[in-house]
Amino acid sequence: MNRVNLLRCAILSGISCISFATPALAQDRAQGASDATPAFDEIIVTAQRRAQIATDVPISLTTFSADDISKQNVKGLDDYFAKSPNVSFISTGARDRKEISIRGVTNQLSTEANPRTSTFGFYIDDFNVSTGTVNPEIVDIERIEVLRGPQGTYFGRNAIGGAINITTNQADPSQYEGEASIGYSSFNTIDTHAVFNAPLVDDVIGLRMAGRYSHSDGNIKNINEIGGGNDSDYYYGKASLRIQPTYNLTVDLSGTYTKENVGMREGVPSGVLGDTALAVVFPGIDDPQADPDGVGFFPENTNKVNFNRPQKIGTEFYFVTGRAVWESEAFTLTSITGYIHSDQFLQGDIDGSSKDYYYEEKPITRQSFSQEIRVQSPDNGDPLSWTFGGMYAEDKGDLNQFTYTGADNPFGLEPDLAITSTLSNGKSESWAVFAQGAYEFTDALSLTLGGRFTHEKVTVAQFNTSNGEINGQVNESASFDNFSPRITLAYELANRTNVYATASRGFKAGGVQINPNLDDTSYEPETLWNYEVGFKTEAFDRRLLLNAAVFYMEWSDLQTAFAQAEVDGDDITFFSGIENAASATSKGFELDATYRFTPGLKLGGSVGYLDAKFEDYTNAYVNGNIVDLSDYRMPNSPKWTLSAFGEYEFAPTQDVDAYIRAEWTYRDSIYSSKEALVYDVWPYRVPSFDVVNLRAGFSWDNFSVQAYAENLLNEKYFTNAYEKAFAGGLYVQPSVRNFGGRFTVTF
Repeated sequence: MNRVNLLRCAILSGISCISFATPALAQDRAQGASDATPAFDEIIVTAQRRAQIATDVPISLTTFSADDISKQNVKGLDDYFAKSPNVSFISTGARDRKEISIRGVTNQLSTEANPRTSTFGFYIDDFNVSTGTVNPEIVDIERIEVLRGPQGTYFGRNAIGGAINITTNQADPSQYEGEASIGYSSFNTIDTHAVFNAPLVDDVIGLRMAGRYSHSDGNIKNINEIGGGNDSDYYYGKASLRIQPTYNLTVDLSGTYTKENVGMREGVPSGVLGDTALAVVFPGIDDPQADPDGVGFFPENTNKVNFNRPQKIGTEFYFVTGRAVWESEAFTLTSITGYIHSDQFLQGDIDGSSKDYYYEEKPITRQSFSQEIRVQSPDNGDPLSWTFGGMYAEDKGDLNQFTYTGADNPFGLEPDLAITSTLSNGKSESWAVFAQGAYEFTDALSLTLGGRFTHEKVTVAQFNTSNGEINGQVNESASFDNFSPRITLAYELANRTNVYATASRGFKAGGVQINPNLDDTSYEPETLWNYEVGFKTEAFDRRLLLNAAVFYMEWSDLQTAFAQAEVDGDDITFFSGIENAASATSKGFELDATYRFTPGLKLGGSVGYLDAKFEDYTNAYVNGNIVDLSDYRMPNSPKWTLSAFGEYEFAPTQDVDAYIRAEWTYRDSIYSSKEALVYDVWPYRVPSFDVVNLRAGFSWDNFSVQAYAENLLNEKYFTNAYEKAFAGGLYVQPSVRNFGGRFTVTF
């Protein structure tokens, strides 16, 4: 066993055995502390659009409090997904390009799909932002909830796999408060944020502002004479108002802006060429080993590329929301209005070599508007609780993609020729009505019935060119209707101990094919039935929190993407589309538990097991061939996801509180795409990996200091293999080891 494995074993043993060494340490806490081990703080969630104790919610979910977010240095979804069982993600080289998988339900469509669809709901303060980005790094968060399984009733269309529900801190009209923080970590990364809250009219109008700026030199450098690398700058700002003109009316208005500029996609060459590169650039080459121009291959090379042209990638988006809540003795009326606008761009070198083969420009603009109104019963202890609502949403997208020849293109074409281009305009309109009611037959037994009816119309206008000539046009629309029911039977075995059984249906709308040469002009909706049994408890005087669920899911018409490049003389055609796999299944279980052994010590962990596969997929189109992928494991569905942690809080002096925390996470191997199922070799088959983190912090008065080591053992891993356009072959985004610290002051 090598030194790294020995150290890993030592750390994991420490997480599980630290309790034996803590009784003496526990005595170091401040004088006057109670000898009794305190219960965990109450966990309140809004997964069913009303405040409820997490144990009473019959949904498999993982929560992160504001304290969790601070101690664990949570910035983006990478950080909290790693600690959520049966949740995974893959990256295609950019912070906002994360493809999320929940119980094997993943978006197997092109990131350039127009209009953009998703398999999960991503909500910030009740507003869906998934059309603009899937990884906003926000600050001033109250709570994060990760919900597994279809959540269509409350989170709408396309929440077929689950939902991410983020609640931020709202303006407080009654007090002044604020926070300022600065952090520094590896790769000359500086991260700052500030929060300020002030009453404008005492107890009536409050203003809250939050801002963030971060810069990093990045971990990858371009050794070409043009220089550059994956350096990044990130900006975030939010202003919100809370207006309470009467005791029963609350209005929250907010505006949020983010911008990110990155020097290049975060990847290094693997040394393996995909079929696209072999067909377009190196026809006739038998050995699919690319020459990376002196930079080497991963894992020996984790920080170098050789691009002859600069590359830029980034996202800019803003959204505004308004939420009004009016409460009466008979019901609560809620209105939520939101608009989001996002601009994404990618430009520069795309062939991944020092030769001037190809470059591209890809601006993408998306806009989304939604209006939701719901009426809910009051929380007055009646056996019947209910919710009715309706929603209208409109999504628009403009996608322009141009691929140009460079001076060294292998076909001898003139430079700066647009060999392929796409101009696309997409629109989706949908409306829905939904309802859910829960009835308590006894103090222990309750039945919940819910459902959502959705109508959606998708329209796409697009034309494609090859070598300057139009080679296809699309002007089509398609409409889809769906009813997705939900039924749950729950039983309280004891106080704060519940079991439940759920059957629920999920729906993802179909769409229009953007390839005019396909026989079918549209593709079918994707539907899923989820059958789930769960158990939740807060036992031993609420010192143990435990959640478990077993599930079985059945898909129909699972949507998957395909892409292919063809060469006919000097004519290069790149086309893509979406097809439906007839059926698929996913089954497994998830469990998470935390136990507080002493007032200062808590240990916890989670485990997820997943078996997701295509059942009937005889017509899979992979690199120009029809293959049978029936009984193959689905992409981005790790069999095991595990995590463990140990945290100890103590008081080294009467005025100082401190903590130390060790974390371990594990993700099993995955197939990165349909192509990976056919080739089944590295790096198409992404290996398993585990990560160890250490954290510590001190706080006194209004000040706190944190230090951390993330990926302490410098595990060399990647989450996905993606193909650089045309020449670059398969690239992987390498892991990094990160050391850092943070200083925060509150007032």
